[in-house]
Amino acid sequence: MLKFPAGDRIVVNGAVIENVGRGARLRLLTPETQLLRLRDAIDPEAAGTPVGRIAHSVQLMMVGEADMEETTTAVLGALVPLRHAFVAPEDRSRIDRIAAHLRDGQLYQALRQLGGLRRQEASLLAARPG
Repeated sequence: MLKFPAGDRIVVNGAVIENVGRGARLRLLTPETQLLRLRDAIDPEAAGTPVGRIAHSVQLMMVGEADMEETTTAVLGALVPLRHAFVAPEDRSRIDRIAAHLRDGQLYQALRQLGGLRRQEASLLAARPG
């Protein structure tokens, strides 16, 4: 079940849909539907970190602007050094889940996991000295 406030825009299988009324709820019945809230979309300018670049690549696949097979292979390769950079067990577990979702074609789930990893990356970068 997804909730969308008035004015919210989403991309569903490449089509942009805007909620022009009051808040709406949608139930997705098709599990392979690729959905992205535009407010959650990553601007290419803001994708300046390793995790940000990966998330942007997944986002491009979701909206049909990147080749699935080629980009999935590249993203899976980019996750390998991240697994070595993130040492906390929960971060490594999240990276493993991202890889599994990508292999299964579950881009929305991968992007959700990447959101948490982006927050962790931001915390780590903010904490590093000068």
